[in-house]
Amino acid sequence: STIRNQFFKEIENGEYETSLIREVLYYEQPNNYIVFSTDYLSDNTLIPVLTANKAFILGYTDENFGVYDKGECIIFDDFTMDMKYVHFPFKLKSSAIKILKSKHGSNLKFIFEYLLFLDLISNEHKRHYISEIESMKIPLINIEIQDRISRLLSTIDEKIRTDVEANRLLIQQKQYLLGNSFI
Repeated sequence: STIRNQFFKEIENGEYETSLIREVLYYEQPNNYIVFSTDYLSDNTLIPVLTANKAFILGYTDENFGVYDKGECIIFDDFTMDMKYVHFPFKLKSSAIKILKSKHGSNLKFIFEYLLFLDLISNEHKRHYISEIESMKIPLINIEIQDRISRLLSTIDEKIRTDVEANRLLIQQKQYLLGNSFI
């Protein structure tokens, strides 16, 4: 988040044209992708059921119809303004989620990172996307620069995921070794 904030503070201080969010993103209602059964499974080879909040993956379903498989998107919770960048097939739990896609000429990951930079917070229980978010301005920088920033931030995200997983494995190894040390 520190590196993201540095990039976008520099961009905001630059002289770039701006555009409205509605001009670079379009949204799709989630109705066709909502899971029917909330009896989620733990088999991660099945289709993940998502929410935009901290839980993100609620579980898995064997429902193989109504799966969102149109490529990358942002799932945006209209009430909490939580969001996640998603690039795999999924189903959703809530109809309060907007599925955001980039219009031609915009890097979706860049836009996602910019929205995170804005640190959107909801103090009211209402739908925010159409009434507030769509009319917000976003700097229009060259697509090549958007792509470079997106790649760099994605690389950092991947490094963090790798380090977290390595840490988890080291903790497991430590517990195993400690458990077998005093036999």
